[in-house]
Parts: sequence; C-alpha cells; structure tokens
Amino acid sequence: MADVIMEDSRSEKLMLDAKAWPLESLQLFRKLLQNVMDNPYDAKFRKLKLTNARIGALLAESGARNAFEALGWIMSSTGDALELPATASLDLTAAVLRGTELQPPGEPVALTVLRGALKSKLELPCNTLFSGLAAAIEQSESLGRIPRKRQRLLVGVPPKPLQESFPNFASMTISELGLKAFKLEDTWEEMVADLRAVRASFSSLASVLACKKTLQDNYEFLLDSAKALLKARAMAMDASELFDARSVFRILWPPGDSSTKDARLAHCAVCTPLAALAKAEDGSPIQFALRVERANLFQSALEQIGQAPVSDLRKSLQVTFVGEAAEDAGGPRREFFNDFGRACGDEKVWQRTPAGSLTPAPDAPADVFRACGRIFGLALCQAENAAQEQRVRENATLQELLAAVTQDDDNQEQQLQQLLVGATLARPFLRCIQADIPESVEELQAELNAEQSESAPDFRGSSAFLTSNLKDLGLEGQLTFSREVQGSIVDLTVGGRSIVVTDTTKLDWLRAVLRHELVDATQHAASSFRHGVCDAAGAAYLALLSADELQKEWSGLSHVSDDALRIWQERSNVNPARKQQAAWFFEILWDEQTRDARPSVLKFTTGSDRWPTDPKTFTFYVEPMDGGDDLLPRAMTCGNMLQLPSYTSKERLQSQLLKACDMGLSMQLV
Repeated sequence: MADVIMEDSRSEKLMLDAKAWPLESLQLFRKLLQNVMDNPYDAKFRKLKLTNARIGALLAESGARNAFEALGWIMSSTGDALELPATASLDLTAAVLRGTELQPPGEPVALTVLRGALKSKLELPCNTLFSGLAAAIEQSESLGRIPRKRQRLLVGVPPKPLQESFPNFASMTISELGLKAFKLEDTWEEMVADLRAVRASFSSLASVLACKKTLQDNYEFLLDSAKALLKARAMAMDASELFDARSVFRILWPPGDSSTKDARLAHCAVCTPLAALAKAEDGSPIQFALRVERANLFQSALEQIGQAPVSDLRKSLQVTFVGEAAEDAGGPRREFFNDFGRACGDEKVWQRTPAGSLTPAPDAPADVFRACGRIFGLALCQAENAAQEQRVRENATLQELLAAVTQDDDNQEQQLQQLLVGATLARPFLRCIQADIPESVEELQAELNAEQSESAPDFRGSSAFLTSNLKDLGLEGQLTFSREVQGSIVDLTVGGRSIVVTDTTKLDWLRAVLRHELVDATQHAASSFRHGVCDAAGAAYLALLSADELQKEWSGLSHVSDDALRIWQERSNVNPARKQQAAWFFEILWDEQTRDARPSVLKFTTGSDRWPTDPKTFTFYVEPMDGGDDLLPRAMTCGNMLQLPSYTSKERLQSQLLKACDMGLSMQLV
C-alpha cells in the first residue's frame, strides 16, 4: 500500500510538470518513455546521451531531470548519459504516459489578449495546453513577440495573476481554464525599472533569466544589477533569498569558475559590513577585544562572541591569550582562528566525517552553531580589518581599503594573509549553510562520497548500488525506510521501520536516507551557523562561492605540498647573516623524512598550520638572533618571521627547530 501511495503522488507531480512544458518538449518526453515501453529489452532505448542537443534542451525544462530520476533513470558511470537499469520498474512510466496523453485538438476557441491599449485576437483548439497559448503569444507580431518566459497573464476585474485563480494553470488546457480574455504584461519592462532602482528581488530576477534571449541581449546589465542587488541585500538575507541569489549567480557569475574567482572574492569584500568600520574620535578603529584562554579556547571564545552585539563584530578584532603578553599585530589573531578550528574537533557538538571534516553532532544546541558561524564569518573579513588598522585610518569604504592594502607608497605588493580556520567543514554541511541543498540521488551520492575515507567507501555511494539488484548485493530484505541515529530508530516515511526496501523502491530509499543524513539532520545547525556568518560577514561569500571554494577560503589546505614549499622558499627574504642557516632550513623541509613536519613549522612561524589556496601575497622572512647551538629559534608570527641563532650544522638546526615546534613557542615574539 505504501508503494502505491508513493507512486500516485509522484506520477501526479510528474504529469503536472510535463504538461507545463512547451509542446515540443512534452512530445519528446513521451516519445522517449514510449520507446522504452515498446522495446523493454532493447538497451539502446534505455540510454540518453547528455551531449544530444534535444535531450539537453528537454532536461533544462523545470522538473525534467527530477522526472527522469523518479522514473528510475540514473547517471551513467561515465557521466555523459542517463540510463534506465534493466531492473527498474516500468509501472510509473506507464502511469505517466497515460496521464500525459495528448487529446485531439477539439473545437476552436476565440481568445482576446490585451496589452496596454492594444487588443489582439487569437484562435486556438480548445484542448490546447497552456504552453500552446504562450507559444501563440510569442509568435504574435501584434503583441510584440514576447518570449514565453517573460509573459505575465492577468485575468478578472480587477486583473490579478492567472496563478492566483488557477495554481496549476501551466498544466491545464484552454477549455479547462474556461477563460476568453487575458491581460498581457512583459515582465522585463518592469524588471528594468526595478533593477535600476535596486528594488528588485532575486526571485523576480531569476524568473527573467529563464528567458535566453533576454539573458543574451542584456548580460552585462543583468550581472551589474545582480552585483548591486547583492551589495544592498547581503546583510539581510534569509535562506530563501540566499537560494534565489545563488540561482541568479549560477547563471550570471557561476560559483566554481576559476577565471572569475578573484573578481567574485573582491565583490564579497565589497559587500562586507567592514565598509563602515566604527571609528574613535582620533580616526582609529574602535576595537572588539577578545581575550581567550588557550586551555579552554573553544568555550571562552564562544561565550564572548556568542553574546556580543552585532555591532561589535564590525569592529577591528584584537585577540589576546589570557596570561600572555603578546600584543595582537596579526599573529595572535591568525593563531586564534587556526586553533579554534582544531578545538572544534574536540567538542561534543561537532563530529568528524570519515574524511576528517567537521559536521554537527545530532541534537547540539543551535546557539553554539550561531556563535561558531560568527567566528567563521570573522575569519573571512578580519584580514582586511587587520590591514586597515595599520595603513588606512581615514578611508570610508572597503574598496578603498583593498586598494590601499595591496600596494604601498612604492607601488609594491603588500602582505594580506588569510585568516584560516584550522579544520574544514564537511561539504554537505557547507551546502546546507549556503541554502544549496543537494536533491537528486546523483548529488546526494557525490556529497556522501566527498566525506568518505578512500580506504573504506560507503556502499550507498557506489554506482553498483544503483545498477545491481538487492539480492546480488546481499541486501535483500535487509533495509527498511528508517535509519538509526544515536541508538534510536528514525522513520524516513510513515511507518518506515516496517517497510522493507525492494528493487522497485531502492532509489526512493537511497534518496530518503541520504537526504535525512546529509541534509535534514543538520538543517537546524546549518540555519544557525548561516545566521552567525551573516552577523559577521554578510551573505555574499555564501552566495558567490561554491562549496569547495568556500571550504578552502575558510580553511586553506591541511598539507604543505612540494609546490607550496617551492612558493614558500621563493617568497622568502633571507638576511645575509643567516644565508647558510636559511638554506639548511629549507633542506630540512624538503627532506622526505621531515616532510610531515611542514605544517607544524608553518604554524610555528606564521601562527597557522594551514596553507592558503591563493598564496600570491604570502611572504616569509629569515632573520638572525643572538646565540648559537644551545638556543631554540624564535618566531614573529605577525610578520611570518623566523629568527635563527648562528647554528653550526643542519642537524643542530633541525633538532632545535622541531623541539621549538613541539613546545609551541611561536608566540615569544609577535
């Protein structure tokens, strides 16, 4: 009975979506399904090449990809086609074909379409789907050939949008609507005025971008308008608006595009609240002083940052460690963010994925994640804040700040090092924070696999699970629509623990269990974390970056590769008095026996054991200090400076350097 209810619900949704598509798309969809029904054992009809232009256009229709997945189609192992496994049931396919069967044209119906003072007549068969009416309007010269994606039809007196009277109008025929007159509006004309006044919504902008002609003809204007809208709205976005903003930028300025990454990051900085830093009477930034206990860093930081007014988060952050005299000129701040991430991994509110990333523990209190989100948000914007303290006291905007901190008086590049959190957030959790929820089986499997250990993959992420039957996998009768969470059984549907998974419902189970594990179980924490990020840095980073980009922007890389070490060495300024010792220093880091020490040496000398993904502003200094073989080296983390005594051998330098790293003495001088 549960399977029948599930199929009825899915088939109704599929039929409504399909009947709303343009006639040519609906006809192609039906033809592909009918081919399978007529030739159930012919493999060629069970494979759809994504490179085919007609297939690509069909899959671009709203709900089309989900429709094929609901019917059992899956991504091929090569990623270039959709395939229907031989074990997939065709019952739902047959139901959808019956429900979308095209009726005979029927008697013609005369329709009146008003556009402004213009009145135009159309005559269409009574069984024409609404998409046919939209197509006729698009082809009408007298109505201005308005693309169907820009059409807004109103009915009644006073006129109101058609969907208010007929929620499913897009899947209805003209006779089912029973209307003889419509008022037509071009949504683009209204949108231009709203965009210029920066009063549009991302939702309305997304609907306009669905029209390819509008997009092609107005791309630069649309991108500039979207950027202006993001700047105006970045500090006041909820999850729904963030979702709409990401939908817009996915088309105009796609996250993940390496060619635009620098420009997108620059716009994120423009949208941060640091553009209006609080100033004292003498023009210096008013500081937010954070005093943390090194032995209790997580809790001591959360108590202060969680309770701080939002206005304090816009001030210049100054970090001091209780009981230490070091003044924060960048080093303690860098070490704080690094150590906070590492401390998260020791707290019960967080748990580690098999890949070692952080994801919320079940039932952890929401206020903890809002405070954590604030700290992660501060990490995104306090590097610019730190630079402003030293060089820009009178500038009013972050754009001016960025220009000032990237060049000095001699037009030379300056250091603007990222503040990297010492642990990565799990990618599924990041996507939830970004309101970019993975929905399809393909996406959910990818997110699951992203957080698995290479040596112990999860069977649910394998292509074999999609293509093999449960008996061959040894899982027949072993799975139900439920999952265990901390010793308790959670039903994925009503009575789920009593519903045994079959080959027919296998994909439904996989989608439900992964959705619950990767999304539903962390949604509350993700919402709180998002609020915290927005308190400190706004939503621009969440809107403009991909999950992978954001992950690296927050936490960089956990290892120092050979390429990174080469950059480290090339960017080093060595005092001639320590030329030999500096050479030994890098020989030690290049040595295969000590390569694992690279992160700890990096932390000792810079305050962070994370390597930035964009190290173009990274600089390093090697300077002398008094003394010889009996002394440990010292570091000035605010300036990425290592101070070396006059060691007489590489072996002695190595011994003293590694000892200093183990003892954590990097804060002797900051």
